[in-house]
Amino acid sequence: MSILKICKNIYRNLKFTLSNITKPAVTINYPDEQRTLPDKLRLGTFGLTSDKETGDENCIACKLCERICPSQIIDIEIEKRDGRGWAKKFNLDLQSCIQCELCVQVCPVDAIIMMRTPEKPTTSRADLYLTKNKMMRNAEKYGDSWATGSLLQSSHEPSKVKLDD
Repeated sequence: MSILKICKNIYRNLKFTLSNITKPAVTINYPDEQRTLPDKLRLGTFGLTSDKETGDENCIACKLCERICPSQIIDIEIEKRDGRGWAKKFNLDLQSCIQCELCVQVCPVDAIIMMRTPEKPTTSRADLYLTKNKMMRNAEKYGDSWATGSLLQSSHEPSKVKLDD
């Protein structure tokens, strides 16, 4: 490398640094100030919804979420009673979840939802293993995500465009 090229690079970098010295900082004082998160951000924990009128869980144990999960982290055990399927056991291993939200998209009854609130930091891996009861409490405790299965499924339908003849 020639001396001239080295000097040009030093000058360019020095010019960039000096031009940015007078600009205000872009960082925030985290505990005191918090950024607003985008509505469609996927980083939350999961919840299982229940019917508002009867209090019964919405999950019909169809196992679609278990089949579509690329990480294979959902485990459902089916129980049949009263003419429909129920999730006897519904476990989700959050530490291996890639937050793709495919399980939410495929749910035909909007039973599994992703919450807007992130999972709290923990020192125990067992805390990141979500059981059916923990997900039911999450759905009651935290706010829903922007997406439900029916909303996401309808967004994938082709748009109806009128063609002029």
